[in-house]
Amino acid sequence: MVDMESAPGPQDPDDRLARRNGRLYLIGLATSLIGNSAMSLVAGIWVKSLTGSSAEAGLVSVCVYAPSLAGPVAGMVADRVRHRRWLLALNLMSAVLMLPLLAVSGHADVWIIFAVMAWYGTALTLEGPAESALFVEMLPAEMRQQLNGWNLGLQETGRLVAPLVGAGLFALVGGGSVALLDAATFGLAAIMIWQIHLNETKPTHGSTHWRSDVLAGVGYIRRTTDLRRLVVFGAVVIGVSGASVAAQYSLVSALGEPPSFLGVLSACLGAGSIVASLTSSRLLGRLGEGWVAVIGSANFGLGNLLRASGWLPAAIVGSVVLGFALPWVFLAVLNLAQRATPANLQGRVSAAVLLAVFGPQAPLQALGSAAIGYTSYQVIYVASAAVAMGSAGWLVASLLHQRRLRQISAQPLTPPGA
Repeated sequence: MVDMESAPGPQDPDDRLARRNGRLYLIGLATSLIGNSAMSLVAGIWVKSLTGSSAEAGLVSVCVYAPSLAGPVAGMVADRVRHRRWLLALNLMSAVLMLPLLAVSGHADVWIIFAVMAWYGTALTLEGPAESALFVEMLPAEMRQQLNGWNLGLQETGRLVAPLVGAGLFALVGGGSVALLDAATFGLAAIMIWQIHLNETKPTHGSTHWRSDVLAGVGYIRRTTDLRRLVVFGAVVIGVSGASVAAQYSLVSALGEPPSFLGVLSACLGAGSIVASLTSSRLLGRLGEGWVAVIGSANFGLGNLLRASGWLPAAIVGSVVLGFALPWVFLAVLNLAQRATPANLQGRVSAAVLLAVFGPQAPLQALGSAAIGYTSYQVIYVASAAVAMGSAGWLVASLLHQRRLRQISAQPLTPPGA
């Protein structure tokens, strides 16, 4: 685990300021995750309790995730604003817009929950690119790697405890009180962001063609060989993980366990993800993004094969191993994107990366749900492992070829006749 408080040797004022800013952001993030994790789950439970309809409860997720399709537009906005001020404004708006949930008292008020959660999804979409750009602006590369890892680790922790916290609070104090808690955590996050000190660069003005502005991030990734290769790799590995979501229910049944046992496997996966996130900085510093992505993909393949065995101990170990896979792949892509992208494109490149990496999840989850009706969970797990290992082999070959080219270019030329 990397300690953001300590560093070897004396620290200059800029270094101390960067660490202070990083600590403030982590405090705000950790606080807001408490409310966000609770509210994300409670919204669906709340709708279900008011309407009795699982279909309407499912619409809550649609409201949250639908705005992510506008990710490239959010990236363009992030490159046109001052990032700290923008994140401050979004958190304050979110705090205020949680309050209408206090008026929900019956079936006729369900639309308020849908509207608030649609804003919640919109805020998440707008925050992502701006947050990535802010990290680049306020932190040097090594601290940025640390904060990215801690950021993802806190999110994974939130997902792990969300069912307990959210359902427990709803049962004890009701949906309105959870909304107040979420509003308070948004407010505290805004205070932490307000206390961050940095000289923000003046935003650039875009071109006269809005389409060129929106697609500038995609164009930059396509022109940058190393980044394009790793984004494609991450999209394949993280995307194919969606195909095995439905298989886990068949796995639990084959293990002879009740459906609730899926919570045990999910907890093992979550624990692995937290450890992977917190150790990512050291791995990235020692090995580089490409090799960390390869290791993550290898873990993905191994974890799927262990689950395909149908043996309970192997399935548990495989779940822990799988927990290491996707965080390492994602953080490798994210760190390379931040490191290789100029400041004026950070928001749009970040948005393009998030869309490319997570966009295939939904259709591949649907494909996996359809496939499980015609084949076994073992076939799906083995196929997913084969795709991951094949992709890892391709990336290894590319990295070795790139290393050879650099070694050749570094060799001094021998004059003719010497």
